[in-house]
Amino acid sequence: MQAIIHTPGFILSFAFVFTLIVFVHEMGHFLAARALGAKVDVFSIGFGKRLFQRTDRYGTLWQVSLFPIGGFVKFAGDSGAASAPDFEAIKAAQSDGKANLFHLLPVWRRSIIVAAGPIMNFFFAIVIFSILLMSFGSASIPARIDSVEPNSPAALAGFMKDDLIIEADGRKVKSFADVAAIVSIAANEPVNFVVKRAGETITLRAVPGLVEQTDPLGNTIRIGYLGIRATTGVVEHQRYGPLAAVAAGTSKTWNSITDQLKFMGRLVRGHGSVDMLGGPLRIFAYTGAVGTAPAADVQSASVSLALRIVNLINLAALLSVAIGLVNLLPVPVLDGGHLLYYAFEAVTGKPLSENMQLVGFKVGLALILSLMVFATLNDLRYFGLFESIGRLFS
Repeated sequence: MQAIIHTPGFILSFAFVFTLIVFVHEMGHFLAARALGAKVDVFSIGFGKRLFQRTDRYGTLWQVSLFPIGGFVKFAGDSGAASAPDFEAIKAAQSDGKANLFHLLPVWRRSIIVAAGPIMNFFFAIVIFSILLMSFGSASIPARIDSVEPNSPAALAGFMKDDLIIEADGRKVKSFADVAAIVSIAANEPVNFVVKRAGETITLRAVPGLVEQTDPLGNTIRIGYLGIRATTGVVEHQRYGPLAAVAAGTSKTWNSITDQLKFMGRLVRGHGSVDMLGGPLRIFAYTGAVGTAPAADVQSASVSLALRIVNLINLAALLSVAIGLVNLLPVPVLDGGHLLYYAFEAVTGKPLSENMQLVGFKVGLALILSLMVFATLNDLRYFGLFESIGRLFS
């Protein structure tokens, strides 16, 4: 647990990143609601005691609460932060002829408003990646193999020195880091690689194994490995104009989405490693480590701080993609669950019954809480808390 005990910098870094992501997500819902005629009662960042509040001219209460570990937009007609319908309020509004309640809008409008949150998360990532690429460019090591570890998955698949990997798992790769990212989440599952060898293009099929490595926090994790080393001493630098930066930022966001979907799919099938499934504690630790790590070879404190902020914003973009995807899971309470309800309504011409919706929200809440508990226990194991407790009683 040593990595998560550095309090001031870690807490500020976590609050900055998480508040930014939540604000972006909820702003997506809010802007779509305003554009499509749904009244918003509350826009909240965080939970708990209110630290700040203001009501705008449209009657929306804007508030910032003590614990910035989430947020919500509460529409008129919602019974709470999860956007479960307040059926009594809806019936009263129908009798009064009010049409600005979210749940009385046509299903296509509600679907757009709900989907706008995750979409804004993805858009935010594209914008951040594009700005960073346009501002700083990129530096990467080519995906050319310098050596192959004997008896490794790569050796068994037929990889050779000087092979240039140009495609992995159906994706074009431009650097060795791209290959490492794909392989790290593909343990125990076959992956197709396209390589250039002596002027020819060939396809190789490898099954990455599991290997223990030390992550940036100093803890041991198990990730997929191939058993190849990159050619050292060769770094390619690339600058980006506005259009190229947007294209590369969009590609990076899409690759992040597909990587996370594949990772979740492999976990469901029993492959991969749950070591890479982090919860709130690990997110807190990573954001804190990024936000407090000293910048190498930088003497100026102001430059070092600027670099930390840039790194935190880049991390926020990556986490924003994850938050967007999680919210699209077809689980009631989440945005994806609402979209599932609306799909049923669009097909049948009528919404689910009140009882079915309430049961769905309860089941969805139980699933989300179970996932949070599992992720937290996984974090505690990752930080070695269980081993520490065992040593106390041994």
